Amino acid sequence: MNLRLSNIGRKMNEKTGVRAVMGDIQEVLAGGERQYINLSAGNPMILPEVSSMWKSALASLLEDEHFPSIISQYGSSYGTDELIQSVVRFFSERYQFDIQKENVLITAGSQQLFFLAVNSFCGVGSDSMMKKALIPMLPDYSGYSGVALERDIIEGIPPIISILDDHTFRYELNREGFLERMRTDPHIGAVILSRPNNPCGNILSAEHVVFIADACREANVPLLIDSAYAPPFPAINFIDMEPIFNDQIIHCMSLSKAGLPGERIGIAIGPARYIQAMEAFQSNTAIHSSRLGQYMAASVLDDGRLAAVSQNEVRAYYRNKFTLLKETLHCTMPKDIKWYLHKGEGSLFGWLWLEDFPAADAELYEQLKANGVIIVPGSSFFHHEIGHMPHAHQYQCIRISLTAADEDIKRGIDVLARVVKEMYEQKVM
Repeated sequence: MNLRLSNIGRKMNEKTGVRAVMGDIQEVLAGGERQYINLSAGNPMILPEVSSMWKSALASLLEDEHFPSIISQYGSSYGTDELIQSVVRFFSERYQFDIQKENVLITAGSQQLFFLAVNSFCGVGSDSMMKKALIPMLPDYSGYSGVALERDIIEGIPPIISILDDHTFRYELNREGFLERMRTDPHIGAVILSRPNNPCGNILSAEHVVFIADACREANVPLLIDSAYAPPFPAINFIDMEPIFNDQIIHCMSLSKAGLPGERIGIAIGPARYIQAMEAFQSNTAIHSSRLGQYMAASVLDDGRLAAVSQNEVRAYYRNKFTLLKETLHCTMPKDIKWYLHKGEGSLFGWLWLEDFPAADAELYEQLKANGVIIVPGSSFFHHEIGHMPHAHQYQCIRISLTAADEDIKRGIDVLARVVKEMYEQKVM
């Protein structure tokens, strides 16, 4: 018997884009019939220093006289007073920005944070107009499309491609294209971007962020900045960057890549008018996130360990992994094939572009899987923007995780190089 799902129910049950790929990957890895080199994972590595920090925080909490009430009582939909006050103190002191408790919302991870935000500011409004979320520069996190309750809400501006050297490229913001869209399209309800970027690791400059925020102010829409990889935690940035605060920006942070994905702790910092709308949504859907995780987070934020471990341990680990990936590609990839790695500026992924590759990313994914290597095809990160890109660029990219062991990265890239060469020769013959 077919389920009689609502339009929203059908939309949320669809496995499209990267969700379909990730579902396939989970089934493949759970099969147990063979061992795969998994270069797809977004799961952070369990680093000893990070794990020790959280273990210590939990041990102290277990000895706290208030522990029974922490796990046995409901709390505020904004989050625990302890964590909110810790966030206010930390960010006010570190960045000299006037943050009050009404500017902070604690959510069940950044995925839920974006669910609250996208569906609060986008979708069909009281005027029956469909408001959309605009990405200033594609590619960007494919999960944004998944959190939207209504279809076709996420749209984006194709990037400018800048080749830096024989095997390095970088995406650049199309300022004119973005500004024209903002000034001529009345259907934009929010602007959304990740910084550092998932999947490619690009970090938009402070000047570009201010430029985007100014356009949002002119259009009276919020700018949602996904800071899941940004400083001060987890600080997976390989070039200098700092968060930028103003009255148009909602910073969307997460403790997942700082070693606490299981507790689902997201932190939103933004104008009270936006935070209030998101809190009301959260109150109706989830009440609040894990109080246990919030108390743990407050303790390591207050004593400085969270920022220190992020900067000294987490950042160094993934920066070394990116260097290994880059060096392995240079040593292994065929010399007669045009390939480019996006400049490594942050995040825990490498983004590989195979220019003029004679097959689509999905076909490469299948061939690599057949040879025991799992990656993520890149096209879903372009959110169905199939036009305007030269030579179908979005189908020539793949995302490679930096979370695998060193030997797995080396072996995986060796397989990638062989499969790419074979597919190129088969297609051109």
